[in-house]
Amino acid sequence: MLTLSRRVRHGLVGGLLGGFVLAVLFYFYDLGQGRPLQTPAFLWGAIVSRSEVEPTAGIIAGFTVIHFAVWGGLGMLAAALVRWAGLPRNVLIGALYGLFVCSLAFYIGLIRTPSELVLSAPGWPAVFFGNALAGVVMFTHMHWVSSEPGVVGVMNFLKTHEVTRHGIHAGLLGAIVVAVWFLIIDSILREPFYTPAALATVLFRGAPATGRVDIALAPILGYTLAHFAFFVLFGVTVSGLAKQATRFPPLAFGILILFVVFEVFFIAMVAMLGGWILEELAWWSILVGNVLAALIMGGYLWRAHPKLAERLTSERIWAD
Repeated sequence: MLTLSRRVRHGLVGGLLGGFVLAVLFYFYDLGQGRPLQTPAFLWGAIVSRSEVEPTAGIIAGFTVIHFAVWGGLGMLAAALVRWAGLPRNVLIGALYGLFVCSLAFYIGLIRTPSELVLSAPGWPAVFFGNALAGVVMFTHMHWVSSEPGVVGVMNFLKTHEVTRHGIHAGLLGAIVVAVWFLIIDSILREPFYTPAALATVLFRGAPATGRVDIALAPILGYTLAHFAFFVLFGVTVSGLAKQATRFPPLAFGILILFVVFEVFFIAMVAMLGGWILEELAWWSILVGNVLAALIMGGYLWRAHPKLAERLTSERIWAD
C-alpha cells in the first residue's frame, strides 16, 4: 500500500509539472498571437458556456486551479496505467500519453462548448505539441524519481541511458544548425529573424498573408522553444533507431525513410497552415537547412555508435 501511495504521489507531482510546462508554453503561445492569457480565458468561457471572456485576475486564478487539478488527475491516471499495464516510464510512452490521452481530455472538455466558440480554440498543432511535451515531462519525472531524485538522478539517467543522451545532443546540434542557417539566409535576403517570426505567425496565428508577420521577441521566443523541443524529440527517436540498427543493419534505411517522411510532412504542414510562407522562405532553403541538420546529426550519431559503422561496413552482414 505504501508503494502504491508513493507511485500515486509521484504521478500527481509529474502531472503538476506537466501542467506547469503546458501553462508556460501557452503563455508564450498567447503572447505570439498578441493576446496575453487568451487561452485560459477561452477555456474558462468553455467551462461556464460563455463567450467574450476577458482574462481578469479572478478568471485566470479560477482556471489555474482547475487546470492543475485536471493535470494532477492525469498524472495519477498515468501512474495507475504504469502500475496496472506494466508500461515503461520513458519519453516515447510519455509523448504518446500526452498526445492521445491528454489531448482527448482537452477536446472532451469542449463538448458542451458552442460550435462558434470552438473555432476560437487554440490550434490543434499547438494543442497536440503542448500535450505531448507535457506528457514527456510527466513520464520523465516518474522515471527519475523511481531510481534517484534530484539533479544527481538526472545526471545519472543521462550517463546510464546513452541513447537518450546522444539523441538530446544530436537534436540540439540539428536545431542550432537550422537556426544559424536561417539567420544567415534572413540576413542576406530579408531581415534577421524573419523566418522564425513567419513560422511563429503560421503556427500560432494561422496568418494567411505576409503583412501579418510580426518580428518581435515573444513570437520568436515561442517558436524557438518549439523548434528546439521538436528537434530534441526527433534526435532521441533517431538515436534509438541507430541503436537498434547495430543489431539489425537494414534498419538504417528506416532512418533515411524517416527523414524523407519528416521533410514531406513539414513542408505539407507549412503549406496547409500558410501556403504563402513557402513563397516567402523558398522551399529550397527549408530543404537545405534540414539536410544540413541531418548531416550534422547523422555524423554525430555515426561517431556515437561506432558499432553501427562496423556492422554497416561488414560484407558478411549484407551477404547474409
